Formats: sequence, structure tokens, C-alpha cells
Amino acid sequence: MEAHLHSLIAWLSAHPVTALAVIFAAALLESLAVIGTVVPGSTIVFVGGVLVGLKAIDPWLAFGVAILGAIAGDAASFELGRHYREEIRRIWPLSTHPRVLVRGQMYFERNGGKSVFLGRFLGPVRAIVPVIAGMASMPPWHFFAMNALSAVGWACAHMLPGVLFGASLQVAGAVSSRLALVIALLVAVVWLVAHLIRLTVHYGEPIALGLRSAIVRRARAGRGAVARAVLALTDPSRRESMTLLVSALVLVAAAWVFLAVVHGAVIGDPLIDLDRPIYETLQAARTRYGDLVMIAISELGGAYVMAPVVLVVSIWLVVTRRLQTLRYWLSAVAFAAVAVLVLRYALGPLKLAAAYRGVDTQSLPSGDATISMTVFGFLASLLGRGKARWQKGMIALPATLAILAIAFSRLYLGAYWFSDIVASLALGLAWVALLTIASTTHVREPPLHALPLGLAVIATVAIAGSAGIARHHDADVARYARPAVMNSMTFDAWQAGSYASIAGARSEINGEGEEPFSVQWVAPESEVLRVLLAGGWQLPPPWTAKSTLLWMVPSTPIDELPVLPKFHHGEPPALTMVRPVDRDTRAVLRFWQVAEVARVPQAGAPGSDTPIPLYVVMATTETLGNALHLVLYTRTASDYRAPLALLERALAGERVRTLARDGEPERVRLVW
Repeated sequence: MEAHLHSLIAWLSAHPVTALAVIFAAALLESLAVIGTVVPGSTIVFVGGVLVGLKAIDPWLAFGVAILGAIAGDAASFELGRHYREEIRRIWPLSTHPRVLVRGQMYFERNGGKSVFLGRFLGPVRAIVPVIAGMASMPPWHFFAMNALSAVGWACAHMLPGVLFGASLQVAGAVSSRLALVIALLVAVVWLVAHLIRLTVHYGEPIALGLRSAIVRRARAGRGAVARAVLALTDPSRRESMTLLVSALVLVAAAWVFLAVVHGAVIGDPLIDLDRPIYETLQAARTRYGDLVMIAISELGGAYVMAPVVLVVSIWLVVTRRLQTLRYWLSAVAFAAVAVLVLRYALGPLKLAAAYRGVDTQSLPSGDATISMTVFGFLASLLGRGKARWQKGMIALPATLAILAIAFSRLYLGAYWFSDIVASLALGLAWVALLTIASTTHVREPPLHALPLGLAVIATVAIAGSAGIARHHDADVARYARPAVMNSMTFDAWQAGSYASIAGARSEINGEGEEPFSVQWVAPESEVLRVLLAGGWQLPPPWTAKSTLLWMVPSTPIDELPVLPKFHHGEPPALTMVRPVDRDTRAVLRFWQVAEVARVPQAGAPGSDTPIPLYVVMATTETLGNALHLVLYTRTASDYRAPLALLERALAGERVRTLARDGEPERVRLVW
């Protein structure tokens, strides 16, 4: 995969005009009246920043065309407003979107000339403020000054994150394409969720307002208890009416998703068909270090973290005398826990989760996903009650990230299927929506102070999570470890042909070959170290706080830097050795144990029955790279002969056989 990434970068480097033209067009269209609200120009400019970070296109040209495109787009909109004035209201597409023009006009009247600068960063008015400025006869010199300043700020705000992400992908790709894939997947998911939320708010709010108006009209025209109850929930004169309406819509949608997944688990539908491909993709992306992180995140959703959070919030509600809220809070958690048990019993073993011994094999619903959604989701609802919209967003963001992180960790580890996670989150969300409706309608206590209680919850999660991880992490690492396949063979069988059945190259994803394994070495680790140290090789610097910081010092020579790990089937090397070539280059040997060999003949002895490790050895040359003069990284050269020659010198006094592999031009060296 690393080779494919380099090929893509090489192609873009050879055709930079194409990439630059796309960036210019995206920045221009993003700034045009009305069109800019539907063209994902900022996303394309972010991707342009990624290409800069990958060193596929020149940074100055990329920033320059993005700024010029943004300036040209706003200038065109300004000239349209100056030329047509009020007639522009009758010209398509503004004639079909009169609210956009009204909103921009109100914003311009409130902020004056600075709205040209600020408006570029605000989605609802971004593409209409320049038109309003032209209609209002804003002095051209004033407009173009604001236009240029805002274009520079906009380009930096959208391209710099892409540059940093591209640089991080380059560093991650140097470590493992699995790591780069996981990072790319996470960023894609975050981007998708953020845009779905933005589109939902942009298009959903007018729909919700229209729906509320229709419901209120019908309720006012009707009679009876049902009409009065509906009017009480949706009356615009009530401040919380929109919260109640949105909660009701969420309740219906989440309940429908949960029932659809359960029905699909019984009959088998397209969503269920996604389970196996998603499972296999994530299993292919797993690494040892990624497992450690995901297991720690998964442990944050355990009972030893959720229970202290529930207790702390309950104590807070008692101390602040919010006993009505306390009843809803305890009911939320109790019902979620009971619902999981009841549904598991009622549904029975519809499917089995991943084949881990000791892991709960009843997969639907997931207790961790359901309860974390209930605890964090309902807590966010309580903390956000009575707050401004931006405050609700600030409260909902960390809660949402915590819920999704716990759910993704269970998915990554293969403990639950994708459909199980979707159903569990939908169940928890439906319960939270129902509780929000009930508590908003019946609780008359003052709103909670979000900051102190939020900090108390964060501290509780940190303390309880740290204690739980310290206590359970080792057991959970063993619990979720993928079964290790360790082949056994005799020495004679290895030499006679079994060597050819061992992987000939490092494998990252789906068996795709990366760097070749040119050597197979049967010896204890102590013997390998003795031979290589005598031949001029050395152990690399260990990973410490100091050596980690050296990656951010551009003048650091390569021999002072620890070796970035690479993975074979998700496993890091058992042993790594280095030999400096010059200030920016070093040869690196990485050893993976793939089998055990019995009865290895020793000089003057009949042989030993004690199994001895069989290592495959990857010999590479690494050179230093510098990502934007901010962080160092190492590139693996495609020439594997030079480091192999250095290794062969160290093996001059050892027993070595050079044999061919069927259908492969490279020969393999057997060492013992």
C-alpha cells in the first residue's frame, strides 16, 4: 500500500496543473452566490492541503490558487450585486431562494463592511454577503480589501488542517499502511458525521418549523385530550417546543432503525450483509499498538466507569436538590440495563460475535454501546436544557465523541457486528429521546450548571477509567488478542523445502506484499544479537520522552532517532537492529518470529530437541524526510540490495544457504 501511495504522489507531482485547477475552481465556486451553499469547495481545498502535506503539489502554488479563487468568486458576486441591484431578486437562483437574500441582508446591516470578512467563514451567509455588499453600494476599495484578507484567512483555515493531515498520513504510512488506513477511516467518519449534522441543521430546521406549524394548526382546530396534549408539546409560545418536536422525531427514527435491524437479523437484509465485510476490513487494519488503544477506549465503557459516573451525577442532583431530575436519571440507567438483559433473553442468540473465548457471545444488543449512549446522551440532554444552541452543541460534542469512540472500539476489536452496534445505539438514542420529552414536559426544576458538573464527570471518567484500565487491561489484551499461528517444523524439513511455504514479504492488508523477507534465520535471540553486534550492527535508540522529541528537531542525525515500527500481519518486529550509513541514512533489520524449528544440528553435536525460533528478516534502507520543517520521518528506499550486502558481511562466519523460491526472482538465504 505504501508503494501505491508513492505512485499516486508521483502521478500528481507530474500533473500538478490538474490538481491546482481543481483547487482554484472549488475556491471560486464556494464563493459564488447561492452556488457556494451546495458546492463542497472547502472540502476540496482541504484535500488540496492533504496533497501539499504529501508533497504532491507545491505549497505556495496551492495556497496561491486557493486565495485567488476565493477572491475571484467574491468579486464576481460583488459585481453581480452592483450591476443588478434590486433586480437580482428576480433572477434565478435567487428568485427561488428569497430567504437566503433576506438573511444575508440582515447580517450585512448588523455588521457593515466587516461582514465581508466574517461572512466568508459562516455557511448560511458565506455566498450571499458579497452580493448584498454590491447592492448596498459598498466602496469597491473597501470591499476588495476585506475580500483579500478574508480569502487569505479562509484558505489558511481550510488548507492548513489538510496539510497537517497529509503530513501525518505520510508519517503514518512510513510506520504502517494499516495505521494510515485507520486514520483515514476515522477522519472520513468525522467528516461525514459533521457534514450530515450541518446538512440536517441547514435543511432540517425549516422542515421542522413547517411541521410544527402544521401540527399546531391541526391541534388548535381539533378537540379532546389528544389535541390538547399535542398542542402542549408543540406550541411555539413554549420555549422548549422545538426540543420536544426534535426529540419526538429522533424517537420515531431511532425506534424504526432498532426494529429494522432486529428484523433484518432474523431474515437477513442488506445491512446485515455489511457485517462480514466491515468486520474483515477492520480486522485487516488491526495492529498491536492499535489494539492497546482501542482496548483502553473500550474499557471506558465498562461498568467500573459507568457506575461511578452515575453515582457522581446522582450525588450532585441530591446536593443541589433536584430530586425530580434524579428520578429521571436513575430511571434512565436502570431501564437501559434491564432492557439489554430482557432483549437479549427475548431475542435469543440471533448471531454470534467474534470468536473470542471468554467474550459474551450474545451480540444484540451491546450493553456497552446502549448504556454509554444512555448515560452520556441523557446527561448531555440534562446539561443542555435551557442553554443557547451553541452551548448545547459544546455539551453534545464531547458526549457524542465518547459514545462513538466506545462503539467504534467494540467494532474494531471484533466483539460486535456492525448491525449490533447500530441497533444498540438506536435503542439507547430512542430511550434518551423519550426521557428528554418526559423530563422537559414534567420537570420544573431550574437548569443544571453545566460547567461544574461536566468537569466532575470528566474527572470521574479519568480517575475511574485509569483505575479500571490498570486493573483489567492485561487481562483484556489477552482476551481480545487474535489467535497466534505459530508453525512448527523440523530442521531437515525446513531445509528440504518448508522454507518456501513461509511468507516471502511483509504483509500489511489483505495479503498485499510489501518489503521482501530476504533471510530466514534459525537461532535464539541471544545468538542473533551476538552475531550482529560483532558485525557492526547495533540496537536502535529506545523510545523515550527525549528521543520522541528529537523527531521535531530537523537537525537530528538519523542514528539518534528510534526506529519507527512496521507491522507484519499487525504484529511489530520481535527484534530490530540498525547500522548507520551517513547522517541521513541507515540500514535497518527487522525480525519477526514465524515458526519454531526442532532438532537444529550444532557443531560437534547430534542436535537439540528444544524448539528454536525461526525468524524472517527484512533488510531495508531508511532515509530522513522532513514534513513541512515541523517533524522528521523516515522513508524506506526501494533498493534492498545495499542493506542485504551489509548483513551478509556480518554473516561471513555463519552457516548460510542461498536457495531459490518457485516463481520468484529473489533468492532467500537460510541462516542457522
